[in-house]
Amino acid sequence: MISVRYKELKSGKFSAYLDIYMKSDGKGKRNYEFLSIYVHKDYSNPKARVMEVDKENFKLLQAIRNARETELNFSAHGYEVPGKVNYNLLDYVDDCLNKKFNYKLECLNIHLHRYVEDKHTTFSDVNVEFLENFQKYLLTKVSQNTTSAYMGVFRQYYNKLITKGYIKSSAFSEFKAVEEEYLERTTLTIDEVRTLAKSVPKRGNSQVRHAFLFSCFTGLRYSDVRKITFDEIQDGHIVFRPQKTIRKIVRIPLTEQVKEIIKEVEVHPINRKIFWDLPTGQVTNMYLKFWGLEAGITKNMHFHAARHTFATIGLTFGIDLYTMKELLGHSKIEMTQIYAKIVDKKKEEELTKFPKL
Repeated sequence: MISVRYKELKSGKFSAYLDIYMKSDGKGKRNYEFLSIYVHKDYSNPKARVMEVDKENFKLLQAIRNARETELNFSAHGYEVPGKVNYNLLDYVDDCLNKKFNYKLECLNIHLHRYVEDKHTTFSDVNVEFLENFQKYLLTKVSQNTTSAYMGVFRQYYNKLITKGYIKSSAFSEFKAVEEEYLERTTLTIDEVRTLAKSVPKRGNSQVRHAFLFSCFTGLRYSDVRKITFDEIQDGHIVFRPQKTIRKIVRIPLTEQVKEIIKEVEVHPINRKIFWDLPTGQVTNMYLKFWGLEAGITKNMHFHAARHTFATIGLTFGIDLYTMKELLGHSKIEMTQIYAKIVDKKKEEELTKFPKL
């Protein structure tokens, strides 16, 4: 019999360990295995509610306990524990991606293939030092928040190896991932959008202006705007699969504003893309900053600000949260709630402008 026990530490946290009890020659024998996994409360009572901060470690503890229980049962009946496959790390991530597409996992996979010099690296080689060095590498390639997201996905899929019985413990239990930092999202008011619509930028081609305004009224990301075609306009809607969630079909109503923007874009004689001459994301953002300054807007202009603008203006003018979630193609309502908080904050700021009695 194997149970998970908890020892309270001076820090107030609890160190989890396995209480292993087995009989040999009619006599009971008890062993303890400390796991270097720490939680914020004692979960010895099976009815105890697991804190949000402990959920990942709690799942890990249950997986380890189950694996040890299996090993103990095999030994008790005279069988040898099945040998563990020494899985290649890159092959494992490739297999996970082939079974179920995940945009963040795909990005993680690309960086892992670039970072890992020894292509024969196994998941047993993933220790704290490996994770720390890989995280440092990511921070030189992507933002802090993106690094945090990629390491979170890495943790999720790597810890599944414990459940499968391939490893006994995870280096992630001792690894400290970089925390996500709060970033102020650039959003434009409807008046600022009108100002931009009346302003013709002096730099860049006209499709930069059209594509940005198009995104303000559809919420499409740059990656989706760049590939959207006339074939994806169906029955008064833009119907497409987002780059980030290709298994999800998103339907955006074709409003009068969007129709007018599309009419202004020069149609290519062969290419079916609507915005067939849009520069790279980096170049587009550079032109947007110049355009914003020319129009008298001092906010940090970048293409994704159009998506933020679509969400906040839509919620402000009465689109409900669930509908906005579907329009943005979000997989979780929590992602959309971020915009609801921005709208609520702006409302509070406006209320403070009321004159005193």
